[in-house]
Amino acid sequence: MTAVIVVIHIIVAVLLIGVILVQRGQGADMGASFGGGSSQTLFGSRGSGSFLGKLTGGLAATFMVTSLTLAFFTQQNTGSVVDRSIIAPAQQSAPASNTAAPTLDPADLKETTQPAESLPAAE
Repeated sequence: MTAVIVVIHIIVAVLLIGVILVQRGQGADMGASFGGGSSQTLFGSRGSGSFLGKLTGGLAATFMVTSLTLAFFTQQNTGSVVDRSIIAPAQQSAPASNTAAPTLDPADLKETTQPAESLPAAE
């Protein structure tokens, strides 16, 4: 279900970008009145304002509905981030065996001035 909505969402987003890029700006009407060739338009001499405006509005509404639907489905599947971050370390804290891991004492990290002969051999 979510995959279908994602595909629809992507298609609507690409169509919305295309429709917005096809539209003329506000200042284009003045240039068209001085011989811009309004008879050679695709949508007639009246222009494409009403058609592209309605198409843009419909695509924008569809984009918002698919966005909200995807957000709703995503929230239903994941749950709270706080719950996941608290539960995950608690499950990993159980030791795998009965032998305790050796602890590191910060006092052992101090530099020693002993000669190399008195240090224990590496195993």
